[in-house]
Amino acid sequence: MHKKMPYKSLVIVTTVLGVFISLQLKSINIENNGMTTLKKGEQLKQELKSLKKEEEELREEIKNIQDDIDSYKNMEDGSTEESIKTEIKKYEELAGYTDVEGEGVNVTIKSISNSLSDDSDNSIVYNYDLLLSLINKLNSAQANAISINNQRIVYDSYLHLKEDKLYLNDIAINEPFIIKAIGDSDTLASALQIKYGIIWEIEKYYNAKVTVEKNDHITIGASSEKKYLEDVEINEEHED
Repeated sequence: MHKKMPYKSLVIVTTVLGVFISLQLKSINIENNGMTTLKKGEQLKQELKSLKKEEEELREEIKNIQDDIDSYKNMEDGSTEESIKTEIKKYEELAGYTDVEGEGVNVTIKSISNSLSDDSDNSIVYNYDLLLSLINKLNSAQANAISINNQRIVYDSYLHLKEDKLYLNDIAINEPFIIKAIGDSDTLASALQIKYGIIWEIEKYYNAKVTVEKNDHITIGASSEKKYLEDVEINEEHED
Protein backbone atom coordinates (compact mmCIF):
# COMPACT_ATOMS: atom_id res chain seq x y z
CA MET A 1 0.00 0.00 0.00
CA HIS A 2 1.58 3.28 -1.14
CA LYS A 3 1.03 6.84 -0.02
CA LYS A 4 0.25 9.20 -2.86
CA MET A 5 -0.15 12.92 -3.07
CA PRO A 6 -3.78 13.62 -4.05
CA TYR A 7 -4.48 15.35 -7.35
CA LYS A 8 -5.89 18.46 -5.66
CA SER A 9 -2.63 18.99 -3.74
CA LEU A 10 -0.66 18.68 -6.97
CA VAL A 11 -2.85 21.34 -8.58
CA ILE A 12 -2.22 23.66 -5.62
CA VAL A 13 1.53 23.16 -5.82
CA THR A 14 1.56 23.65 -9.60
CA THR A 15 -0.41 26.88 -9.22
CA VAL A 16 1.89 28.22 -6.50
CA LEU A 17 5.03 27.54 -8.51
CA GLY A 18 3.48 29.05 -11.63
CA VAL A 19 2.52 32.22 -9.78
CA PHE A 20 5.97 32.74 -8.34
CA ILE A 21 7.84 32.23 -11.60
CA SER A 22 5.41 34.75 -13.09
CA LEU A 23 6.29 37.20 -10.31
CA GLN A 24 9.96 36.71 -11.04
CA LEU A 25 9.39 37.49 -14.71
CA LYS A 26 7.50 40.64 -13.79
CA SER A 27 10.15 41.85 -11.37
CA ILE A 28 12.75 41.75 -14.12
CA ASN A 29 10.72 44.29 -16.09
CA ILE A 30 10.67 46.92 -13.35
CA GLU A 31 12.53 49.38 -15.57
CA ASN A 32 9.58 49.57 -17.98
CA ASN A 33 8.09 52.37 -15.84
CA GLY A 34 10.80 54.77 -16.94
CA MET A 35 13.39 55.27 -19.66
CA THR A 36 16.94 56.45 -19.27
CA THR A 37 17.23 60.08 -20.21
CA LEU A 38 20.59 59.81 -21.96
CA LYS A 39 20.74 58.11 -25.32
CA LYS A 40 23.54 55.60 -25.21
CA GLY A 41 23.71 53.41 -28.27
CA GLU A 42 26.52 51.21 -27.04
CA GLN A 43 24.99 50.76 -23.60
CA LEU A 44 21.64 49.85 -25.12
CA LYS A 45 23.35 47.15 -27.15
CA GLN A 46 24.85 45.77 -23.98
CA GLU A 47 21.48 45.89 -22.25
CA LEU A 48 19.83 44.07 -25.14
CA LYS A 49 22.50 41.39 -25.01
CA SER A 50 22.02 41.09 -21.26
CA LEU A 51 18.25 40.84 -21.58
CA LYS A 52 18.51 38.13 -24.22
CA LYS A 53 20.75 36.14 -21.91
CA GLU A 54 18.31 36.73 -19.07
CA GLU A 55 15.41 35.53 -21.22
CA GLU A 56 17.26 32.30 -21.96
CA GLU A 57 17.95 31.76 -18.26
CA LEU A 58 14.31 32.36 -17.35
CA ARG A 59 13.14 29.92 -20.02
CA GLU A 60 15.52 27.37 -18.57
CA GLU A 61 14.13 28.09 -15.10
CA ILE A 62 10.58 27.51 -16.34
CA LYS A 63 11.65 24.23 -17.93
CA ASN A 64 13.24 23.16 -14.64
CA ILE A 65 10.03 23.93 -12.77
CA GLN A 66 8.01 21.91 -15.27
CA ASP A 67 10.43 19.01 -14.82
CA ASP A 68 10.06 19.30 -11.04
CA ILE A 69 6.29 19.19 -11.32
CA ASP A 70 6.52 16.06 -13.47
CA SER A 71 8.76 14.46 -10.88
CA TYR A 72 6.29 15.28 -8.10
CA LYS A 73 3.61 13.39 -9.99
CA ASN A 74 5.71 10.23 -9.83
CA MET A 75 6.75 10.45 -6.18
CA GLU A 76 5.10 8.08 -3.76
CA ASP A 77 6.96 8.68 -0.51
CA GLY A 78 7.56 11.42 2.08
CA SER A 79 10.16 13.14 -0.07
CA THR A 80 7.38 14.80 -2.06
CA GLU A 81 6.39 17.16 0.73
CA GLU A 82 9.98 18.14 1.53
CA SER A 83 10.78 18.84 -2.13
CA ILE A 84 7.71 21.01 -2.51
CA LYS A 85 8.52 23.00 0.63
CA THR A 86 12.02 23.70 -0.71
CA GLU A 87 10.63 25.00 -4.00
CA ILE A 88 7.99 27.13 -2.29
CA LYS A 89 10.64 28.67 0.00
CA LYS A 90 12.72 29.59 -3.04
CA TYR A 91 9.87 31.45 -4.73
CA GLU A 92 8.70 33.05 -1.50
CA GLU A 93 12.12 34.70 -1.33
CA LEU A 94 11.97 35.85 -4.95
CA ALA A 95 8.50 37.34 -4.44
CA GLY A 96 9.51 39.18 -1.26
CA TYR A 97 7.47 37.19 1.24
CA THR A 98 10.43 36.25 3.47
CA ASP A 99 13.64 37.75 4.78
CA VAL A 100 16.77 36.96 2.76
CA GLU A 101 20.38 36.81 3.95
CA GLY A 102 23.63 36.37 2.08
CA GLU A 103 26.54 38.08 0.38
CA GLY A 104 25.97 41.00 -1.92
CA VAL A 105 26.59 44.72 -2.39
CA ASN A 106 25.62 47.99 -0.74
CA VAL A 107 25.20 50.88 -3.17
CA THR A 108 25.00 54.45 -1.87
CA ILE A 109 23.91 57.35 -4.09
CA LYS A 110 24.22 60.88 -2.77
CA SER A 111 23.98 64.21 -4.55
CA ILE A 112 26.99 66.51 -4.40
CA SER A 113 25.97 69.96 -3.23
CA ASN A 114 26.86 72.71 -5.65
CA SER A 115 26.09 76.27 -4.62
CA LEU A 116 26.58 77.47 -8.20
CA SER A 117 23.87 75.25 -9.56
CA ASP A 118 20.44 74.28 -8.29
CA ASP A 119 19.13 72.64 -11.43
CA SER A 120 16.46 70.10 -10.51
CA ASP A 121 16.79 68.58 -13.99
CA ASN A 122 20.09 67.08 -12.83
CA SER A 123 18.73 65.78 -9.53
CA ILE A 124 18.46 62.03 -8.93
CA VAL A 125 15.03 62.60 -7.39
CA TYR A 126 13.71 64.09 -10.65
CA ASN A 127 15.48 61.46 -12.70
CA TYR A 128 14.48 58.42 -10.66
CA ASP A 129 14.47 56.35 -13.84
CA LEU A 130 18.20 56.05 -13.12
CA LEU A 131 17.34 54.13 -9.95
CA LEU A 132 15.09 51.86 -12.00
CA SER A 133 17.89 51.31 -14.48
CA LEU A 134 20.29 50.42 -11.67
CA ILE A 135 17.79 47.97 -10.20
CA ASN A 136 17.37 46.38 -13.61
CA LYS A 137 21.14 45.91 -13.85
CA LEU A 138 21.13 44.13 -10.49
CA ASN A 139 18.25 41.91 -11.59
CA SER A 140 20.12 41.07 -14.77
CA ALA A 141 23.11 40.11 -12.62
CA GLN A 142 20.90 37.56 -10.81
CA ALA A 143 20.25 39.44 -7.58
CA ASN A 144 18.11 37.32 -5.26
CA ALA A 145 16.69 40.30 -3.39
CA ILE A 146 16.93 44.10 -3.64
CA SER A 147 15.89 46.96 -1.38
CA ILE A 148 16.02 50.77 -1.48
CA ASN A 149 16.34 52.50 1.88
CA ASN A 150 15.27 49.25 3.56
CA GLN A 151 12.13 48.95 1.41
CA ARG A 152 12.03 45.61 -0.43
CA ILE A 153 11.68 45.74 -4.21
CA VAL A 154 9.11 43.20 -5.42
CA TYR A 155 7.23 42.53 -8.64
CA ASP A 156 4.67 45.32 -8.16
CA SER A 157 6.97 47.97 -6.65
CA TYR A 158 6.95 51.39 -8.30
CA LEU A 159 8.62 54.77 -7.89
CA HIS A 160 6.74 58.04 -8.34
CA LEU A 161 7.23 61.72 -7.71
CA LYS A 162 4.75 63.68 -5.62
CA GLU A 163 5.17 67.28 -4.48
CA ASP A 164 8.91 67.18 -5.07
CA LYS A 165 9.30 64.01 -3.01
CA LEU A 166 10.19 60.58 -4.28
CA TYR A 167 8.06 57.65 -3.15
CA LEU A 168 8.60 53.92 -3.31
CA ASN A 169 5.01 52.73 -3.43
CA ASP A 170 3.46 54.91 -0.68
CA ILE A 171 6.61 55.47 1.40
CA ALA A 172 8.77 58.56 0.91
CA ILE A 173 12.46 57.85 0.38
CA ASN A 174 15.16 60.46 0.79
CA GLU A 175 18.83 60.81 -0.04
CA PRO A 176 21.18 59.20 0.38
CA PHE A 177 19.63 56.31 -1.54
CA ILE A 178 21.01 53.08 -0.10
CA ILE A 179 20.42 50.09 -2.33
CA LYS A 180 21.12 46.61 -1.03
CA ALA A 181 21.31 43.58 -3.29
CA ILE A 182 21.92 39.95 -2.36
CA GLY A 183 23.71 37.70 -4.82
CA ASP A 184 27.24 37.01 -6.03
CA SER A 185 29.01 40.18 -4.88
CA ASP A 186 31.61 40.15 -7.68
CA THR A 187 28.96 39.72 -10.38
CA LEU A 188 26.70 42.43 -8.93
CA ALA A 189 29.55 44.93 -8.52
CA SER A 190 30.84 44.28 -12.04
CA ALA A 191 27.37 44.80 -13.54
CA LEU A 192 27.21 48.29 -12.01
CA GLN A 193 30.80 49.35 -12.51
CA ILE A 194 31.09 48.45 -16.18
CA LYS A 195 32.76 51.16 -18.28
CA TYR A 196 30.25 53.82 -19.41
CA GLY A 197 27.58 52.01 -17.39
CA ILE A 198 24.90 53.27 -15.01
CA ILE A 199 27.26 54.48 -12.26
CA TRP A 200 29.41 56.35 -14.78
CA GLU A 201 26.28 58.04 -16.15
CA ILE A 202 24.99 59.08 -12.72
CA GLU A 203 28.30 60.55 -11.62
CA LYS A 204 29.05 62.30 -14.93
CA TYR A 205 25.68 63.85 -15.70
CA TYR A 206 23.70 64.03 -12.44
CA ASN A 207 26.05 65.62 -9.91
CA ALA A 208 26.10 62.64 -7.57
CA LYS A 209 28.56 60.30 -5.93
CA VAL A 210 28.01 56.53 -6.08
CA THR A 211 29.84 54.03 -3.90
CA VAL A 212 29.65 50.26 -4.24
CA GLU A 213 30.74 48.08 -1.32
CA LYS A 214 30.87 44.30 -1.32
CA ASN A 215 29.58 42.66 1.83
CA ASP A 216 29.72 39.05 2.99
CA HIS A 217 26.53 39.34 5.02
CA ILE A 218 23.52 41.42 4.01
CA THR A 219 20.00 41.07 5.34
CA ILE A 220 16.97 42.26 3.36
CA GLY A 221 13.63 42.06 5.11
CA ALA A 222 10.38 40.84 3.65
CA SER A 223 8.18 43.34 1.87
CA SER A 224 6.12 45.33 4.35
CA GLU A 225 3.11 44.95 2.08
CA LYS A 226 3.33 41.18 1.75
CA LYS A 227 2.10 38.50 4.05
CA TYR A 228 3.75 35.21 4.57
CA LEU A 229 2.23 32.50 2.47
CA GLU A 230 0.23 29.97 4.37
CA ASP A 231 1.76 26.55 4.44
CA VAL A 232 0.46 24.33 1.70
CA GLU A 233 -1.07 21.32 3.36
CA ILE A 234 -0.49 18.03 1.66
CA ASN A 235 -3.00 15.45 2.79
CA GLU A 236 -2.05 11.87 2.43
CA GLU A 237 -4.54 9.30 1.24
CA HIS A 238 -4.21 5.56 1.33
CA GLU A 239 -5.06 3.31 -1.53
CA ASP A 240 -6.90 0.18 -0.65
